[in-house]
Amino acid sequence: MNIKTLCAVALTAVSATAFAVEMPEFKLVDIDADGFISLEEANTVAALETTFLAADLNKDGLLDEAEYDQIPRG
Repeated sequence: MNIKTLCAVALTAVSATAFAVEMPEFKLVDIDADGFISLEEANTVAALETTFLAADLNKDGLLDEAEYDQIPRG
């Protein structure tokens, strides 16, 4: 990893922690009930829009329930 990537990861982690909020249950955000939250579904929850990329740990463009559960809550 280069320094820019490391800085981006660090800032994203700090931002996600600093803005911890209440999040709805996974199944409420997983509108199509396919077991994943897409970016489109994430955009229905204001706080999730801003943390989606950091929460997508495997970078597949989707959040599974384990990734969703790692999002800091307030």
